[in-house]
Amino acid sequence: MVSLSDLKIGAPGPFLPPWENALKNAKTIDALGYDSMAFPDHFAGFVPESIWIPEVTQLAYLQQSPHTYFEISSIMGACASVTENVQLISAVTEPIRRHPVQIAQTFLTLDHISNGRAVLGIGAGEIVNVEPYGLNYSGQVGKLREALQIIRQIWETHEPFSFDGKFWKLKDAVMSLRPAVEGKPPPIWIAALGPKLLEITAEYGDGWIPTLLQPKDFGKSLRTIQDFRKKKNIDREFTAALWNWCILDEDESVCERLMNTDLAKAFALLLPDSEWKKYGYSHPFGDDFHSLTDYIPMRYNKAQVMEAIAEVPKEILEDFYMTGDAESIIKQLEEYVLQGLDHIILWNATGMYDLSKTKSSYSVMKEVLAYVKG
Repeated sequence: MVSLSDLKIGAPGPFLPPWENALKNAKTIDALGYDSMAFPDHFAGFVPESIWIPEVTQLAYLQQSPHTYFEISSIMGACASVTENVQLISAVTEPIRRHPVQIAQTFLTLDHISNGRAVLGIGAGEIVNVEPYGLNYSGQVGKLREALQIIRQIWETHEPFSFDGKFWKLKDAVMSLRPAVEGKPPPIWIAALGPKLLEITAEYGDGWIPTLLQPKDFGKSLRTIQDFRKKKNIDREFTAALWNWCILDEDESVCERLMNTDLAKAFALLLPDSEWKKYGYSHPFGDDFHSLTDYIPMRYNKAQVMEAIAEVPKEILEDFYMTGDAESIIKQLEEYVLQGLDHIILWNATGMYDLSKTKSSYSVMKEVLAYVKG
């Protein structure tokens, strides 16, 4: 089991224009000693544009839309070229918008650009990035399994091969680009929550990168993966990672205030109905609602979203966000490490909810980083 001093800490990679700022931020993240940058792969975001207005968020003055993202492989390659140490993680892509062979080629290319620092974070996809664009979201778990089989096969041979799957059929396909270091392709970290995806993670993954899990839930799912690996006699190196949202301030009352802003509550709606049920609530978007498979924010008007936001209880906000000062965050990280966490991506969302708290929140992050790395 790793100790807190072994824990690797990452930050979100820059994904918004202007590029000059993205370049500067990538260099800063690398220079500060973060272990990684993780890049979202989105066409659309999770905030309805119906509430992207000044009365809800100051960000509406700075950014026209909540659906603004650089294309992931381009920005990862650009950031790789101006950094030296950080791992660059897709968090996460999927094989619906991108063909598995293209994913294999893209991440081998990033492997060369970064000199071995690229990580393929991949999952079954989110409906918001698929269905509105005329693509078929059904069978997403089966598509992921087949894609991983194809990617692994490509990375193991430069010879032509065929694949006869339900979703992809390849005949005499070839892609002979090799890793920067022969025999060491990029690690594959899989985003997984349900039993089928946890088993796929065990079978095909070099790592696991879920999001928004409490320590005990993280540990329980990690043990499920480890049990699958043991049954399948898989002993390759494995990284247990996590992506969590943070609201940081030396004053706990400030964290409480920011957590209760409308925008912070809008993000907390992403927690599925199963989490609400644990506290005796029903998700305002319906029983069995799950944001990954059901939520298309562009189809919710302002009244619907504001009504839902008003129903977000304290317990859900506390589950969604890690909050507090450096000491509090360090204690929370220790809980995760005890459950087997190796690598965490901390999204400091504080400035999204109060721009004036951006600088002070990053001072808290620096304290956390210095303590863990100390």
